[in-house]
Amino acid sequence: MKKIILRLGLCFSFLFISGCWDRKELNEQAIWLASGWDVAKNDDVEVSGQIVIPSNIQTQGGGGGTMQKGFFTISARGKNLSDALQNIQTKLPREAFSGQRRVMIFGEQFARRGLKREIDNTQRRPEVSLRTDVFVIKGSTAKKALSVANPLENPPVIATLNEHKLSGGRGNTAYLSLLMAATSDGLRPSIPVLEFSSSQEGVKKGKADSANPPLLRMAGVAIFDKNLKMQGILNMEENRHMLWVMGILKNLTIGVKKKDINASLVLNKLSSKIEPHISKNQQITFIVTLKGEGSLKENNSGLDVQYPNNLKRLEKEFEKISQKRVQQTVTKVQKEYGLDIFGLGEMIHRKNPNEWKSLKHDWDKKFLEADIIVKTDLKIRETGMEGPSLLFKESEIKK
Repeated sequence: MKKIILRLGLCFSFLFISGCWDRKELNEQAIWLASGWDVAKNDDVEVSGQIVIPSNIQTQGGGGGTMQKGFFTISARGKNLSDALQNIQTKLPREAFSGQRRVMIFGEQFARRGLKREIDNTQRRPEVSLRTDVFVIKGSTAKKALSVANPLENPPVIATLNEHKLSGGRGNTAYLSLLMAATSDGLRPSIPVLEFSSSQEGVKKGKADSANPPLLRMAGVAIFDKNLKMQGILNMEENRHMLWVMGILKNLTIGVKKKDINASLVLNKLSSKIEPHISKNQQITFIVTLKGEGSLKENNSGLDVQYPNNLKRLEKEFEKISQKRVQQTVTKVQKEYGLDIFGLGEMIHRKNPNEWKSLKHDWDKKFLEADIIVKTDLKIRETGMEGPSLLFKESEIKK
């Protein structure tokens, strides 16, 4: 009897051992790290992919020798994304696997045509992660962007991810932010922008194996309307201002250069507070208070920052210049585009939900008419190893 029970128990346990009957081995898959979308003929879409060449990826601790190209770019056209992917598969001896996709790039023409009717596939497929970085390539195509190598990273998509992260941007939450903004009434979408450049500023780019290879670099942020059509681009400085107002900027360097002051402050603790006010006649005002704390990294002046009055003077100069620049960016977005990429409408939604019900249906117009006042509050927490610059004589030092 015990043997029968034991055998039945063993048979029953097999029901809970699912195994990996549908598992695909790595050597049966084409690992897809980045995707690109471009406009094709007849209003079709061209989809590109940056795919890993595993045998050419240099492993940590590997031997010497020249590191070979660790990727290749593949593309195909189709009526939509699924059709294009089907056509791509005809060129691949392995099954395309996008579960490790880290980056999505839209060609500028594609972004201006609109994203709404194109990218449903990217969030519907269960194997694709929403924690993905997303970009618009300025003045070019995604296919060309995915074909550019990087001398420090192999595959080059890693370089793009790191550049975005080190610039203080949204990183791998950019695509998720796009989806959230696309479904919001009080926030218009924005996407980081890339552009072609070279390693040496002002010098025409050379070949990939030269001392001045072509590179991709961060170039700002693209502004989209509620229909997910790109309307314009802000430069990199304006992009940082936008992120600061939104409260998601990670770091920022502010420089002041005047007749008697030449200094830089690196902020690594940044915050934003937005207070909406609605008057009886429905005039909307936002008070945006930006705070930051950081280190004095450069002081090319005779100011001895060991003295509190000089430190306070520098803080006021940094506050003045940062307030002016951010206010200019906010005004530019408001007057030129009339699109709330800062999420000010969401602040009304959270703090005055009843008022928001009557505002959300025509928020773009209300945002254009709103008063937005920017204030700054900056603190220098570290001044380095010395007070005044060592290059100044005692008679030139201001105490």
